[in-house]
Amino acid sequence: MVKILRIIVIIILMLQVFGRVNSSTESALTVLPDSWKFAVVSDTQNDNWDISAGSCVNRNILTLIAVDISVQMPEFVIVCGDLVNGWLRHNGKSYREQYMDWMAAMAPVLGSGIRVFTVRGNHDAGPELYVVRPLCEELDLMPGSLEQLKQAYIAVIADGLIPFAGPEGEEGLTWSFVFRDACFIGLDQYTGRQHLVNQDWLDKRLAANDRTHLFIFGHEPAFRADYRDNLSFFPAERNRFWDSIAQSGAGIYFCGHDHFYNRAVVPDSKGNSVRQIVCGTGGGDLQRWSGRYGERKRVKGEFHNNEYFGYVMVTVEGPVVTVQWKALVDPENSTWQVLDEFSYSAGRERTESGGYAQNMR
Repeated sequence: MVKILRIIVIIILMLQVFGRVNSSTESALTVLPDSWKFAVVSDTQNDNWDISAGSCVNRNILTLIAVDISVQMPEFVIVCGDLVNGWLRHNGKSYREQYMDWMAAMAPVLGSGIRVFTVRGNHDAGPELYVVRPLCEELDLMPGSLEQLKQAYIAVIADGLIPFAGPEGEEGLTWSFVFRDACFIGLDQYTGRQHLVNQDWLDKRLAANDRTHLFIFGHEPAFRADYRDNLSFFPAERNRFWDSIAQSGAGIYFCGHDHFYNRAVVPDSKGNSVRQIVCGTGGGDLQRWSGRYGERKRVKGEFHNNEYFGYVMVTVEGPVVTVQWKALVDPENSTWQVLDEFSYSAGRERTESGGYAQNMR
């Protein structure tokens, strides 16, 4: 089975070579028609404690998601981390084999010629060092294993998919690219200290941006939802991060980590609003949460669902951005339904709520 998966991955990677982003500079993707779209998904790992079959990817759910995305034919897919179990509950399966399994599950997307860009999550990077330490005995790691995990991610995922256009020391981990009139920035939050981004590099990249649309991606929420380990562990740095993206015109910060879908609007220090969209519904066990943010005086929750797996589809048409969360309401029959939808116009006053569709449930 492993040999077959390796063959599949090799074929996929060969297909990717023809669309490889330049490894030394930020690259613009091919210009396509005025209306275009991209998909976002996160947390595709298998969280089941019983992984006797050796799967560290929720192959059933991820394959269904990949098939539906391939039918929609977006320009690319962005994955906000926790691709595999990684260091946690891997049942002896090598890191490289885990990522090869992930590539195989994403074959419907990759085989359709749809580009994929990923950032690491905590499963892809290593155990949490600040909130839940020390590690219990069964989670302790062998010396050198985290470097092996990083190198497996780079070898199987980053080398074939990611533009190597980030800051020094974060090649293949933090990245940016431009597509038509949009700038995309993916942020690694585990190089150096956890729960932080490379703010100096980000500030320079934002200052250089001349595109109308700005989309930011990371694994951890900037404002705590359920899990305690997130960017808000360092509130001053988090606030600087939020101010920087809000004042540069970002409309959305996409993340995962928490295994549900949530949309909230959060102002920066000057009243500019950005939406935090948690879309950790790619396969990890769905989790219960009240929907009440700890910083609820500042964070206004707009929509929440923890019942279904799913992914986000974003459509850009001129200045207008429409975001849909597609829920897998019936996995056995692969039935999908849009349960959340909203739109905004880039360049509008950031404090306006503007044009939200009602809950479609």
